[in-house]
Amino acid sequence: MIRKLSEKEILFVRHLFLTTVLGGFIGILNYLFNIFVARYTTVEIFGFYSSVLGIIYILQIPAVAIQATITKDVALNKEKDLERYKWRSLLIFFIIGIFLSLIFFILKDLVVDIASIPKETVIYLSLTLLFAFVSPVGKGLLLGIEKVIEVNIVLLIETVLRFLVGIVAIKYGGSLPLLILASSVPGMLSTLILLPLIKFDSRKSEEVKRNFKELLLITTCFLLLTAPYTVDLILVNPIFRAEYAAISLLGKLVYFASITTASVMFARLTNEKNENSQKKSLLLSLGLSLFIGIFLSTLFFIFNGHVVDITVGSQYNGINRYIGIFGLCMAGFAFVYMTTNFFISKSYFKYLYILLFITVLQIVLFIKRNDSLDMVMQNQVIVFGSLFLFTVIYLLFKLSKLKNGGEKKIGEESQETF
Repeated sequence: MIRKLSEKEILFVRHLFLTTVLGGFIGILNYLFNIFVARYTTVEIFGFYSSVLGIIYILQIPAVAIQATITKDVALNKEKDLERYKWRSLLIFFIIGIFLSLIFFILKDLVVDIASIPKETVIYLSLTLLFAFVSPVGKGLLLGIEKVIEVNIVLLIETVLRFLVGIVAIKYGGSLPLLILASSVPGMLSTLILLPLIKFDSRKSEEVKRNFKELLLITTCFLLLTAPYTVDLILVNPIFRAEYAAISLLGKLVYFASITTASVMFARLTNEKNENSQKKSLLLSLGLSLFIGIFLSTLFFIFNGHVVDITVGSQYNGINRYIGIFGLCMAGFAFVYMTTNFFISKSYFKYLYILLFITVLQIVLFIKRNDSLDMVMQNQVIVFGSLFLFTVIYLLFKLSKLKNGGEKKIGEESQETF
């Protein structure tokens, strides 16, 4: 007999569907932004932009961690003074952002040497780091109270703004400063507009306690998780960096399309107290993610030549044979990303050991094997294949403990220690 879905489960499915559709449209716009850069700038500018993009992904890791932390804090502390928490969070993260962005700028010579980027871009990357500490506050608050529709609308507006700034940058010959700011300014603007509009009951006296240790662990987790698709763009041999960047660009289409529902899943997991409902939400989200990733990768295998011509252009026809397999790598990585959100929601931070091992493995592979595009692609298959396998094993182990009643419920202290 088929069990009738609860109201929460029906709402979650609706949110998944809405986010998949709207998130797919947002992903297409973001993808077109990068395609315009590849098609309407020189190979040299696209190579610089790809290296800068890898740094931007790393600099924006705090945004992902802060959003997850705020979502979790709000979901677990709805009976406390969230109005004061909102403004104090903005102030605290703004101060931290200023401090770290100044350090980053002071180390500009080291950044330029490692990434081989123009020195004048470092000031704009420093601003990107500052904005990464402020921009996630608004969306984290909304996700904490499961305002999924509102978050999707905000993301759509941010993407349109990014696209418009990108068009201006391309009209000015592929201006790297504008391309960098296009990735960070829209999010900053949306938060400054959102915060006064998000209201909580200010009459509640008990203050929300911030767990900075957990924030540090979440940041470290996302830092190591981001490494597989950012470190490669920085370390890859400059001789064929543009070609590899084109492969990576197409692969990220699969990845970002497959993780569109990650924030919805995380919000549901942190708000849901029942472990059986948590597992159902997790498995539904993971299944949807894998389906999207495998479907798009299959299209890459069948229509590889057409995909390359339509997207990055015929000048990159040499990458045709790589995009299908890299698409599968990204489908597996999307599964890993979604699963990591589950681990974070349950405070399973021993997973960091797996991420650390994979990061070291990738760096070693690039140091030893970076002489051809074939070598680099083999490196990434090893990296993403190993990460997927270890993640599945760890996930099955944790789910079996939940099934046997070996884990504490949400709201209790379940954080793993090192």
